[in-house]
Amino acid sequence: MSQHYKNFLSLLERWPIDKTKVGRDLGQYLRDQLTAVLGSSNIVAVKDDRLQKQFRSLENIVNDVHGNRYPRSLNSTATGLSGEQCREVLSTEFLQILQKKD
Repeated sequence: MSQHYKNFLSLLERWPIDKTKVGRDLGQYLRDQLTAVLGSSNIVAVKDDRLQKQFRSLENIVNDVHGNRYPRSLNSTATGLSGEQCREVLSTEFLQILQKKD
């Protein structure tokens, strides 16, 4: 099981944490889940094949496998905003501003 732990740690080292999404960041969530699953006393109950499949899926995301295999031809979104504008709108700071206006 220590090999799984090392694999996940190396994966999380490459996974960025978005400081603009405090409490809602996928990178932080994955770190918390790793601690919960691999740090628990029920570590023997974790199925090896399921854990390996999850690791491969997360590794594909962090390595942007599908983004590289199927590149986008357009840089627009359904909202008409750029990627950077979408990141700003989804930030915790912007959401707090919206809540204050209500």
